Amino acid sequence: MKAFSAGSYSELPADVKQVSKRALQLGYTAMLTGALISIYYYSIGLYYSAYVDFGFAVLLGVVMILHRIGVIKNLQLYIILSVNLLLIGTSIMEGKGTGQYLYFFPLLVFIPCIVDLRTLKNRDLISYYSVSILSFIIAVIIEAIFEPLEPITAKLYHEIFFTNMCMTFVLTTAFSFTYTYLEYRYNNRIKQEQQNAIASRTRFLSTMGHELRTPLNGIIGAINVLKDEGRINEDDEYLQILKYCSDHMLQQINGILDFNKIEAGKLEIRTVKTNLKTLMDNVTLPFYNHFEQKGIQLKVNVQPELNVNVLADDVRLVQIFNNLLSNALKFTKEGCVIIDVSLKAEIDDRVSVVFSVEDTGVGIAQEDQSRIFEGYWQVYDQNTRYISGTGLGLSICVRLLEMMGSKLFLTSTVDVGSRFSFELNLKKIVEIPVNDKKLSPYSTDNLSSLRILIVEDNMINMMIAKKALSTLQASFTATMNGQEALDTLEKDTAYDLILLDLEMPVLNGYETISILKKRHAHIPVMAFTASLVDQQMLSDLLASGFSDVILKPFQNRQLFDQIKNTLRPELAPAGA
Repeated sequence: MKAFSAGSYSELPADVKQVSKRALQLGYTAMLTGALISIYYYSIGLYYSAYVDFGFAVLLGVVMILHRIGVIKNLQLYIILSVNLLLIGTSIMEGKGTGQYLYFFPLLVFIPCIVDLRTLKNRDLISYYSVSILSFIIAVIIEAIFEPLEPITAKLYHEIFFTNMCMTFVLTTAFSFTYTYLEYRYNNRIKQEQQNAIASRTRFLSTMGHELRTPLNGIIGAINVLKDEGRINEDDEYLQILKYCSDHMLQQINGILDFNKIEAGKLEIRTVKTNLKTLMDNVTLPFYNHFEQKGIQLKVNVQPELNVNVLADDVRLVQIFNNLLSNALKFTKEGCVIIDVSLKAEIDDRVSVVFSVEDTGVGIAQEDQSRIFEGYWQVYDQNTRYISGTGLGLSICVRLLEMMGSKLFLTSTVDVGSRFSFELNLKKIVEIPVNDKKLSPYSTDNLSSLRILIVEDNMINMMIAKKALSTLQASFTATMNGQEALDTLEKDTAYDLILLDLEMPVLNGYETISILKKRHAHIPVMAFTASLVDQQMLSDLLASGFSDVILKPFQNRQLFDQIKNTLRPELAPAGA
């Protein structure tokens, strides 16, 4: 996938810069100027000069006619040559002191307007400027040494020089304004094309993300159900293959969607109360088994002083470490990987924390160390000759850290290993004791006291949701679309929560929430979707009446936590 580039002419319509149109405009302007000056010269008695200027205007007219009928292809070159010949000719006619050389300035200003940088070769551009500069030098020399071919009085000299000076000033100003205005329009067009490209890609990825995440929800959900119900041994080889492949595919999909959201400026950092030691335990827990299978030791060093609660975006930090650990696992064949979290400084209620992931892997050559942070680019391992993934992991890490006000640093030596590190300045949270009585009935690990209405048209997703709620001991009623849900609520409104899918036949989630907020505003509603949810979409969903969003695929613990936080928001983590 190629990111749109403002300098990529090939991705824009051919006539965006309107080069041919500008060349014609210059030709018409030069014709009009020549005609006006010929009239002026004729009125003051400089008949030869008037004839030369008028002949020049006729010549330009012939050139543009020949161009129109296809005889002349390179109109720009002929116009530039014609203007230069005219200026040399009038310099010979009027001699020194009349300032004919001043007309070269508007010509030089307008040359960039009539060249097409997509097709123009360097030698052509050099030729245009060389011809004009050489003609300028010739005109200056002529005016310095030649006497005029027509008798011109001293008063007339001053009048002609003043007229030429005013005309060239007006033309230079007009051409400069025209060039600036046309470039402004061109840049706006590029910006619009870029926004359209990002919007189109976002719509495409959103649709594809929904279509891919929906069956993945069924696969991952079915695996979890089989494992939780003990129908299959958790160590079964085929279960491990299914789990690894589904989790890996979900990770790749999420990576592409996140990269697109970052490029579109639709991803935001959301800070919540996070314990740094607990965060690192949660980050590393899924990786221990993979490192053991490969015979690599995973070490985690977290300074005791950092067993504190801070405000941080735990989801994005986990994502950063997942990418760094996945890379370390992929490129380390033996030795160890060390995660180090150390306190750099503590001032008042803020702590500066340095995070690092160091491995004994293949290392990265100096010439590749900057390129690995580019999207869709990977280091090729000559030994394994195998690379998996999208190459987006480190690029996403870099962009996420930039949004957090930090930077990802790399030190690496080939065949020795690599160390990725970054520093975050985080705010510590002062703990407030919580009355334990408040936790009932949601402090347990089940939802046995709740009645939940599920609104989901996909049979597989419905089955997974029902199994998850059954595991959490919640009572539930299943409906297939918004209309069925409304009909059910007409008979019984004693529900604590509604899980509402967004894309459904008959009555979709957006239409249903509007009616629910009018008829049953007391029942919290959570959006239940596999769609790409960026910050704008989340804000729109909350504004339309949803209490929260559950993304498919989901884990049972995630479902439990989000339901608990929705029903008892005072128990939600600070900053959520």
